[in-house]
This record gives sequence, structure tokens and C-alpha cells, in this order.
Amino acid sequence: MLTMLSLSSDTGPHREMAVDVPDSFIARNKTPPRYPPPRPPQQVNGTAKIAAPAVPPREIARDPPPRPPAHENVTKEQMESIKKYQEQLRRRKEAEDRIAAQNEFLRTSLRGSHKLQALESTPPSSGTAFVNDAYEDDVSDDSVQLYTVVDYQEVCSALSRVQKALGSAGESALAARVANAASTLLCPSLRTALATRSAVLTAVRHKRSGLSAPHTHRATDRLKDCIDVLDLQTGAGGEKSAIAAELLSILGGLELESLIQAHDQAAALLDPACFSRGKRHKTGNNYNHKGENDKALTAHSPDDPSENIKIIKIEKTNEPLGATVRNEGEAVVIGRIVRGGIAEKSGLLHEGDELLEVNGLAMRGKSVHEVCSMLGALTGTLHVVLAPRARAPRPPPPHRVLHVRAHFDYDPEDDVYIPCRELGISFQKGDVLHVISREDPNWWQAFREGEDDQSLAGLIPSQAFQHQRESMKLTLAGEVAARDKPRKGGTLLCAKKPPRKKKGKKATSEAGYPLYSTSGTDDFEQEEILTYEEVGLYFPRASNKRPIVLIGPPNIGRHELRQRLMEDSSRFAAAVPHTSRPRKDHEVPGQDYHFISRTQFEADILNRKFVEHGEYEKAYYGTSLEAIREVVNSGKICVLNLHPQSLKILRGSDLKPYTVFVAPPSLEKLRQKKIRNGEAFKEEELKEIIGTARDMELRWGHLFDMIIINNDTQRAYQQLLNEINSLEREPQWVPAHWLKHT
Repeated sequence: MLTMLSLSSDTGPHREMAVDVPDSFIARNKTPPRYPPPRPPQQVNGTAKIAAPAVPPREIARDPPPRPPAHENVTKEQMESIKKYQEQLRRRKEAEDRIAAQNEFLRTSLRGSHKLQALESTPPSSGTAFVNDAYEDDVSDDSVQLYTVVDYQEVCSALSRVQKALGSAGESALAARVANAASTLLCPSLRTALATRSAVLTAVRHKRSGLSAPHTHRATDRLKDCIDVLDLQTGAGGEKSAIAAELLSILGGLELESLIQAHDQAAALLDPACFSRGKRHKTGNNYNHKGENDKALTAHSPDDPSENIKIIKIEKTNEPLGATVRNEGEAVVIGRIVRGGIAEKSGLLHEGDELLEVNGLAMRGKSVHEVCSMLGALTGTLHVVLAPRARAPRPPPPHRVLHVRAHFDYDPEDDVYIPCRELGISFQKGDVLHVISREDPNWWQAFREGEDDQSLAGLIPSQAFQHQRESMKLTLAGEVAARDKPRKGGTLLCAKKPPRKKKGKKATSEAGYPLYSTSGTDDFEQEEILTYEEVGLYFPRASNKRPIVLIGPPNIGRHELRQRLMEDSSRFAAAVPHTSRPRKDHEVPGQDYHFISRTQFEADILNRKFVEHGEYEKAYYGTSLEAIREVVNSGKICVLNLHPQSLKILRGSDLKPYTVFVAPPSLEKLRQKKIRNGEAFKEEELKEIIGTARDMELRWGHLFDMIIINNDTQRAYQQLLNEINSLEREPQWVPAHWLKHT
């Protein structure tokens, strides 16, 4: 059923209106649920997580139903309507071509020169009069010639005289150069070419109006026909005759082919009227104006919309049409074809097609709001008269579905750039989107994970467009901050001291040594613009279990959760750290530590083999990728407590870590937890924990697979254990580049 939308206040020139959307779309309405309804994080006993899918994604079926015929029985009234619109479109195109030709002439002509225009408007003073040939009355605009055709012999004689004059003046070098030019001009091939050019220019200048029309402007086709006929000619013995073979070699020569092509180009320029003569033919389901030479019309006027007026029938059913309209001047054109609708499946409507008439109602000159109102009042079968926009033939786009995870929140109601808010999809950070169309460079068409009941795709900003406008926001924010920054004392000659970096507490390992991320220093990395991340579906393997990484602020209970997991030694294990200090007597290599030299440790740091490392009492300590891989190869789950900066190295490996962010509850609940556990605390420490957690989620939240709010250690542990159990049974969305290592 065709469902019309409430009229929007947007009247921009590029705003699109959806002519047919399902009932689940709610236009211009802030009240949830919007289409598609946002999926809030799952809450289980004070915990929240970004859930992985339980089943593989729905792939879009690419086998459309058979296309219905465009129009079978055309009535006399419809034929008259077609003729009327063909004539209107032809007149519009002729006017556009005439204006374009005039503009092109003014752009390339000397009459467009400001100096010549000033010279024409300002009459010369007495005594300085001269004749400007460019403005003679007997020269028409379309035949202005500011040059004279000089005879070939005159040029040769002039060069000879110049050579003698230079020789007499003692300019032997210049005389030799003129002699070389004269010898080049006397070349027989150049002499023939110049003579031909002079004859053509003379004929065009003085006898252009008297030239007879060319016999044909498709001599190339006639040449090919002759060659085909000769190929079929054989003698009594089944072989070609000597005459036919000789003629075939002549007609197939490169020289004759080039000559025929030049003839066709000249004929097309000298006889443009040959493209407008014609008679009407009915071909299939389309009504075209075909000329006496169908090939010529197809080759030289593919952009003429009047040659392909169509009438199509659209049945208003419960299935959405999936198309939008927009205004281009007075024209009403199809702005977008949405995947999953009737328009895309039938192939009758395309982007750029102009709607001329619907059930006898003219569309031209109507706004998109008026068009939607008119279509909403119609019922039953719609007879649509449209003019297809000429489009270059191109291969069909690939139908590969692109799966991405969003790294930002989006609400189409707050986006002033979206062409059609009614078709926009709202999503939250962490949602998985299935992009099925990327033909529009700015607006993709996608479904959101888990919404299999929706047949019509929605609009989301493309990765390039989102990155561009976020970059612009950062640039403007930086300019405003620099402009509003108060200037302190000092003159322009005094250099300012760089701001001091704030000293903060370094992250420490469980052994108590300070940790340094292998990916860089502790300073903030350059601000990264997060848009989408391509993901793929990973199916768990019993022999390759994903490491569990616990991230969170200090004193939030990460170590307690890790210790609870490690109690099950048959299932969980820790990575054996590396150190450069000497081994003690009671220590077992490979069990307590991996003991290596300081030189080897520093070399491994440079080779980025350590997820994190630090120095304590003049000895290096660190956790290596190889140590984590040893646990994975043993069939156990490696549990790690890491700083967020260490995720860069770990996520770049083939280990596929599952990152869990252990977050604090609200300030009041955190205070009650400390009191309940009998722990001493200060109010500033609690605020610092919450502030650190907030900063971590802001900077590295796009790397977290799950968020646990640790209000109660036992419930948080149970939630973490349930999630680990599901990782061994259910598929998960992971970065696409991880799947290359499997």
C-alpha cells in the first residue's frame, strides 16, 4: 500500500521525498522507536555488553522477479500524450543546445574578449581611424574568419626573399634557418597536405551555403558491408577469385578506412539536418522517433530523452515502491532507488528518470511535496509517463554485502545533510550494519544487524562523507580554540615556552613494574576519526581459543576477576612473562619467566614482539606475543590484564583477542561498594576512578567487545564467564583483516 509522509519543512533544492515507505518508517518524529528501532545494550544485573550475533547475517537475495511489461495496450489518448511530451522534450533540448552553443561560441570567440568589446563600444578619435575586420557588417556570427588563405607558392616565394635579404644583411645563421624551413615546406607530402587544406578552407569560406548535402554519413557501415559480402564470395573450387581477393585487400587497407572515417566526420558537420529527419516507429514496449538511418540516430543522439518516452504501470500493493523524488528546476526526477523495493526488483524506474505524468496528472512544475500528495490520493494501478535519463552502459555493480561496525552514534533526525530523513537509519556505536549499496559516494544503503523483518534498506552516511565532515568539525574547533585562547604577557619578539606535560601515574603490571606500550609513548596519539570498521563473521574453533583481555581503571576489580578465572587451571592460563634479570635458584625457565639477555630484550622491543614492557630495578619485564601464542596453542584460554595502549600490537596479530572493559558504576554505587567491602577510600580517589574510566571509553571504546559494570564482583564474574562460554559456541563479528590469518 502506498503510504504518504507528512510534509516536511525542508524545501532545499536537493531534498528528496520518499514516495512509498513501509509503516515502520516514522517521518520527522523524535519519539522512539524510529526505523530501524535502536537496540539498547543488554542489561543483566548491572552489566552491559555489545552482543555478538547468534546466527550468520541475512544475505540479500539477488534474484529479482521477472519484470512486468512496460506497456502493452497503448490507447489513443496515451499515444497523443506521448507525442505531446516528445515534442515538449524536443523543444526543451533544442533550446538547451542552442543556449549551450551560444555560450560555447562566446567563450571561444574573439568577440568575448574584453579588449575588443571596449574597442567596439568606444569609437576611435579622428586621425586614428582604422578598420576592424572582426566587426564588419557583412560577416555573420557563424562564419567569422580572422585569417586569410595564403597560396602555397606565395609562401615559398616569401621565404626565398627573406633568405636573400638575410644573406645580404650578413645574418647567415638566420638565413640558414629560413633555408631549412623552406626545404621542409617544399616536401611533397607537406605540399599536398597544404594544398588540400587551402582548397577546403576556400570552399568553406566562399561556397559553404552552396555545398550539396552528402550522400551518406555512414560510409563506414557501407564499407563493412562490402567487406562482409566479399568474404562470402567464393569461386567454383571454394576459393576466392583473384579479383575479389585484390578488392578485399584494398577495402581492408588502413588508408581507405581512415579516409572513410574522415568522410563521415565531415559529412556529419556539413549536414546536421540529417539527424532530425525521420518517421515514427513502434519498437517493443518503447515509442521512439527513429530516422531513416537507425544506426545514425543511435550513435549520435543517445542523450535525446524525447526518443525514448515510456509508459509503465505500477500496482499499489503492500510492498514498498522504494524510490524518492527530487526537483531539478521544474522537473520532477527519481532521486534514488532503494534496495529491496519494487522499483529495484522490477527495473522499471532508475535514478534520473523524469516523471512527466501520472494517471493523466502532469508532474512538471510541481514540488516534491505536491507530488507526494498527488500520488497519495491515487489508488489502484498507476500509469506513469516518464523520460529516461540517458546513461552510459556500465557493468552491473557487484552485489557483495559489506559488513561494518559503527564507531559513532547517528540519528538522521539531527542530520541536515541527509537527502531523505524518512529513509535514514539510526544506530549506535558498536552496531553491525550490512551495507548492500555503495553506488552513491555520500549515502550508503544498509540494514542493521538483527532486523530481518525489514525488506527496504535505509540510508547511512558513507565512510568518506562521514570522515570528511568530522575532519571539518575538528578543523573548525581547532580554529575556534586558537582564536579564543587568551594571550599572556610578552612581546612578539619573545618566544613562548612549550606547555609542560602533566605528570600522571604510569600503568603497572601485576609484578609492580611500570609498563610501557610497545606501540609508542604514554602521550596521546593523534586524534583519530572513527567511522566504520569492516567486519566478518568468525566461527569459533576448539583448537584456537581467543585470549581474554581485561581493560579498566585501577582499583576497579580487574585483578580479582582474573584470579577467579585462573582458579580453573584446566581451562585458563596466564602468559609467562619475559625478563632480562638473572635467574634465581628456585625459578624454572619457561614456567616462572622466560630469561633472555638485555640485548636480546631490547632487540625484541624494536621488532615489536612485546605487547607491553617496562623496566624495574634495572631489569626489563614484558609480555610477548609468542608467550600468549603458546597458551593458545596449548588449548587453553589466555587471560590478560593490559593497558589500553597495548591493544594496538595485540589486535594487529593473528591472536584475535576479545576485549572486556571493566567499568565502575555511578559514584554513589561505587562508594557503597567500598563501604560494603570494608575498603578504605577517599572521595578524590573514587572521582579519579570514574574519570579515568570515562577517558578510556572515550579514547579506546571502539576497541571494546564487551562492557561489564562491576558493581558486584560475584555477578560481574558470572557475567564474564557466561560471555566466555558463548565465545566457544556462537559466531562473533571480528575485524575483517583477522579472517585472513585463519
